[in-house]
Amino acid sequence: MESIFHEKWFNLNSLLTGPELISDTYLALFLAQLQQEGYSIFVVKGDLPDCEADQLLQMIRVQQMHRPKLIGEELAQLKEQRVHKQTWNEC
Repeated sequence: MESIFHEKWFNLNSLLTGPELISDTYLALFLAQLQQEGYSIFVVKGDLPDCEADQLLQMIRVQQMHRPKLIGEELAQLKEQRVHKQTWNEC
């Protein structure tokens, strides 16, 4: 898909701690995997109103340094860190 502005794709899975940036090359593979796993895929077509996020994405290059974690993963890691900290303090 070619246009004047480079398209940005995001995984807005509510189980993630935040949006996940998806590359153009990974998009088709990602959607095929979701479809195979039985997830619903919604497509929004038409002219959408301008928003501040779109304007910002057109001005700067976006690169995600870390993939957002699943909500449960983050909680599990926090609990694990607390256990290690308590164990370390008891020694």
